[in-house]
Amino acid sequence: MAIISYCRRFLVSCTVLHAGVALCFWTWADNQARGASTEAPVKSAEVAVHAAADESSTLIESVQDGDALSPMAEMTGGGGERWFMVKTPSGNIGWIRAGEHSQSRKVDEHFRSLPRDTGTIGPVSSITESGAKALRSGAVSIPIRMYGNMVVVPVTFTNGNSSITGNLAVDTGASQTMLSKRIASGLRLFALDSQPRYGIGGQVRVDVSQVESVKVGAAEAKNMRVSIHDFSPDPRYEGLLGFDFLGRFQMSVDAAKQVMTLAPHQ
Repeated sequence: MAIISYCRRFLVSCTVLHAGVALCFWTWADNQARGASTEAPVKSAEVAVHAAADESSTLIESVQDGDALSPMAEMTGGGGERWFMVKTPSGNIGWIRAGEHSQSRKVDEHFRSLPRDTGTIGPVSSITESGAKALRSGAVSIPIRMYGNMVVVPVTFTNGNSSITGNLAVDTGASQTMLSKRIASGLRLFALDSQPRYGIGGQVRVDVSQVESVKVGAAEAKNMRVSIHDFSPDPRYEGLLGFDFLGRFQMSVDAAKQVMTLAPHQ
């Protein structure tokens, strides 16, 4: 789950849910010409962009302190460390760690300007129209569970007359949301296609289908394509909530309070 490569990938480098690290290098050079010394201009600091909000995650790229970064999500770890998920000028998405560099300050200002605490969404079963109105006008908060750096959130899928709620791990690095065969069977989803997926164990093919509604609190996406695969025996979650859903909102995760906030894009 990264959220540290933001600048790591996010704080100075963040990951879809891990930690990131910012690396800054300053160099000075003294040059002398005909007895006169001049000081070379200070080079721009480099900001590390990581695959997850974790300093140990893969380094995606390094950007100059001054390059324009598009803010996408923020995460506050249990120890208070903060990470930002950003999109770089080259199109990469990662995490950077909060720091003193100019990008971090600009991204931080952006998230602080977003609506806060305008609505709180409890268990999915208790969601009302007031929650949807809160999302349209500001932001809503959804309770989550933290397992280390992994964020798990209840997600409700609806297809026809069938509706099922399952716990999914938040994965900003996953381009497509993935759900278990149990959920797919309960929704009566049929494979429309199959696509290859790559992991540590090599390549596997997964079925792809389309579900009418995907909801996290009052945040909803309609007619979304999803992958179907039992990729993990972990009973704590049975799928991945990917960037195809999360990218529709500004996302903030507070690990200490175990709350995820979704706000409309400004």
